[in-house]
Amino acid sequence: MSLVPPARLIVIDGPDLGREFDIPSRGGGIGRGEDNAAQLSDPAVSRAHCSIELREGALCLVDEGSRNKTLVNGELVSVHRLEAGDEIVVGKTRLTYLPSDGVAMTRPAAPARVTMEIGTRELMSLAGAPGEARARRHLASLAGLGERLKSEIARGKEAVARATAESCLAALGADRGFVIVREPSGRAQPIATAVVQGDPAGGSLALPRDIVEKVLGHGKAMAVEASAAGGPRAALAVPLTVGDDVAILWAERRGAAPWDTLDVMAAGCLAQIAAAALAAAETQGLLTRGQAALQATIDERLGDAELIGRSQAALALLDLVARVAPTDATVLLGGESGSGKEMVSRAIHRASRRAQGPCVAVNCAALTETLIESELFGHEKGAFTGAVAQRIGKFEEADGGTLLLDEISEMDLRLQSKLLRALQERVIDRVGGNKPVPVNIRVLATSNRDLAALVRAGEFREDLLYRLNVVNLRIPPLRERKDDLSTLSQFFLDKYARANGRPAKRLSPGAMDQVLAHRWPGNVRELENAMHRAVLLSNAEDVGPDAIRAPDGAPVGQRDDGAGAAIEAGQAAARALVGRTVADVEQDLILETLTHCLGNRTHAAHILGISIRTLRNKLKLYADDGVKVPPPPTGQAA
Repeated sequence: MSLVPPARLIVIDGPDLGREFDIPSRGGGIGRGEDNAAQLSDPAVSRAHCSIELREGALCLVDEGSRNKTLVNGELVSVHRLEAGDEIVVGKTRLTYLPSDGVAMTRPAAPARVTMEIGTRELMSLAGAPGEARARRHLASLAGLGERLKSEIARGKEAVARATAESCLAALGADRGFVIVREPSGRAQPIATAVVQGDPAGGSLALPRDIVEKVLGHGKAMAVEASAAGGPRAALAVPLTVGDDVAILWAERRGAAPWDTLDVMAAGCLAQIAAAALAAAETQGLLTRGQAALQATIDERLGDAELIGRSQAALALLDLVARVAPTDATVLLGGESGSGKEMVSRAIHRASRRAQGPCVAVNCAALTETLIESELFGHEKGAFTGAVAQRIGKFEEADGGTLLLDEISEMDLRLQSKLLRALQERVIDRVGGNKPVPVNIRVLATSNRDLAALVRAGEFREDLLYRLNVVNLRIPPLRERKDDLSTLSQFFLDKYARANGRPAKRLSPGAMDQVLAHRWPGNVRELENAMHRAVLLSNAEDVGPDAIRAPDGAPVGQRDDGAGAAIEAGQAAARALVGRTVADVEQDLILETLTHCLGNRTHAAHILGISIRTLRNKLKLYADDGVKVPPPPTGQAA
């Protein structure tokens, strides 16, 4: 199998005008020689002028030092990766490059001349123009149907069918139009009807079974002589194929004059447009129903969890939570501070088989190294000074339920090894105890730091990461869930209005614009606090922009280009330091400050907050290690 599809070179100017040359997938030469893939007769072209070669999976034009130069798109080239429409000039010949599956946009020798411009509305107005009146009416009506279906698809199959039936009247000059489907029972049922005013037959329709079976079975359009109230009818039955289903577009007009070929062709075009729109409407309906069913399933399985969101990012997370929750798998939840990691953890517990058991949370960042071991595993009486009685730890408290290790990245390395044993064996040792205690728990852990980076920096055990990272859930930040801002804001407004005995409130359009413009570096927690303040600060039912403020009092949505971006930049800079030693960071800081001060030691020491002697000692150590140190200005001692 070739790496690159075959291509063609087309001569668009020169002695070989109009000739085409197939270029194999491996490439070939261009020139007057017989062994070239593109053999030209132009005497200004060399025998081996240039070549097309396969390089790194793509065809490239190569001219490496030939006497007669090669231009691509007006510029001299030595190697150029070819794209559809590239113009190649060799000698007096101009060629265009066209991949087999591409379309070339060429620059013709003479400019193109526009002879007519017409938009959809003008096209639709041609129905009344002189000339081939019927043909013009057909085309104008088809254009009108296409324009109308743009909006009808979103309203569903019935709306598309109704627009199609009504187009029969205008496009075909019919008195009645129907879109008919066959139900599972075999009964034919109209889903859309259009009737001209005053037609005695109205909307009732008696379908000849044999005609219906032929149209549905053979998929061919048929002109039919029919009868209805008011006399004989000329009818058209045209198949509408939508996936595996076949419907019928049925058009009638009074009188026995049969439909001719032009009418049948117009009806067929109408049916093709309608079939594509019906398929699109059906697909959109399936997606909408599927999303609703997914949300209903998630809501049912997550119980009363306050997981709110209809954005794609939120629904994807909710789906993962619903699938993971019923298992006993260890879950590691990552995400920025305030994004809702602990809330998702508790939702997992509520939807699990352990929902009737306890859900015990431990904030690893809030406990000192001396206390966290006792907090997790408990201690025996007399195990240390102050241990006046036996105490069970969080592992035992969570027995039969879920243990949540919040901010696991802050746990001391020494304790990480004991945690690893507890996770592997589901057995703990109380501090001061000599009898292992079995525990039956599920473990969830959260972190707002990159644990893999901490492993590389030697600050987190790799084997513990593997033990925790059975299932990894990333909680998306609020800036990736803009579609949820309106729903979340109203939820928090309602929540705090009830909690504070205030009447129901809603965001004004101006306030909503501010909420949407803000980057929310504090994520859901920041949004919740902002809505709480808005409830307390606003006396009106509509919460105005002035009531939506950040913790520092600045209006929300008006400082993002500065402070919001600065916060994110600061967070990124802090993450970049992970994996580096304090000494390395200190060295970079000192040298950068010295460079900023143009080598002035006294000034740099003042900015750094250290003595000039300390600075000089550090600079000497750096210089001894071969580090380039900015020289002092003239007249200042090194």
